[in-house]
Amino acid sequence: MKRVDIREHTKKYNELAKKAGSGTYPNKDIAKVGSMVGLGIGGILLGVGVVGITQGAVYGIGSLIAGAATGLSNSYNLKRLKKKSR
Repeated sequence: MKRVDIREHTKKYNELAKKAGSGTYPNKDIAKVGSMVGLGIGGILLGVGVVGITQGAVYGIGSLIAGAATGLSNSYNLKRLKKKSR
């Protein structure tokens, strides 16, 4: 089994995190598609949450919160990508 050099491993993933933070990894088209899919999933979770709350199910509030967080996160990412592409 190959030994992992902790310093090299940390350096590699710190560089990856810097690229992700600057919007250069993954490329902007892939990030945009991912955020659109995330918005769709957030919308589905919001719908499931509303249905769950109206039926008095336990999962309703959790789904509603998860859908709202997913939608907000992905819409923020889309705005960030649009701002950086200008």
